[in-house]
Amino acid sequence: MKAYISVDLEGVNGVIHSSQTQPNEPGYLRSLDLMHQETNAVIEGLLEAGCDEILINDSHWDMRNLQHEKLLQHPGVMVRSGWQKPFSMVSGIDKAPDRADFAIFLGYHARAGHEHGVLSHTYRAQIFYEVKLNDLPAGETLLNAALAGYFDVPVALLCGDDTVCKEATDQLGPILTACVKTAVSRYSAIFPSHKETLSLLKAKAKEAASNKKYWQVFKPKTPCKLEISFFDPSMADAAELIPQIKRIGARTIVIEGQDYSQIFRLMLAVGALGASRKDPYF
Repeated sequence: MKAYISVDLEGVNGVIHSSQTQPNEPGYLRSLDLMHQETNAVIEGLLEAGCDEILINDSHWDMRNLQHEKLLQHPGVMVRSGWQKPFSMVSGIDKAPDRADFAIFLGYHARAGHEHGVLSHTYRAQIFYEVKLNDLPAGETLLNAALAGYFDVPVALLCGDDTVCKEATDQLGPILTACVKTAVSRYSAIFPSHKETLSLLKAKAKEAASNKKYWQVFKPKTPCKLEISFFDPSMADAAELIPQIKRIGARTIVIEGQDYSQIFRLMLAVGALGASRKDPYF
């Protein structure tokens, strides 16, 4: 049995502020330690469930956070690291001919604009103001699950705060979730015991791998429409340079098509273009 894990950082228990998520900022090294421990707990659960191959995709920031020597050492455990890589947070989900049997989203967070999700954002925190997939407010959970579904890979487990757990089950169906903290506001949360959290993650990973009723393949209706609103109109100026992009407002663009994998790549491209237009002063 083959498992795929996309590991983000903002949804890890103990992480509560942006300074904990950026290299050279206070708390980053501690956050990495917590990130490794949560990942190892999930690996342990998967191995106990009989998984013999586990592909871990480092999905945070520059995607060079996980140190493979600090992860549980097993012949079947591999790490996909670095940027730039195809499909970003779900790079490797399209691996053929031996795709994963199921995916786990670990350390995830609520979508951009959520009322009180901890460190809520969608892909580009200072670029994407709001993202909608087929008119449904979308976070990384929905966008990544849709790409997994495009390649017929089900999502079995999502781990993060209570807001993203609810977001996941509301949008994807009855997948398994592991709530590792309770959101109070965007920069505040209630943390349960670290030891209990690791035990929870191990148990949930084992349960998710052992019970296919939690494996949910999410495929958005086609043709797909991805609507992105930027923080700044100049970012939409840059995005509409791409011929497939339609501008529908001062700071809003739409990407439409039958092939979701192409729509997903265009989203990554307009994010990069938008970042190039970010003004540090104005």
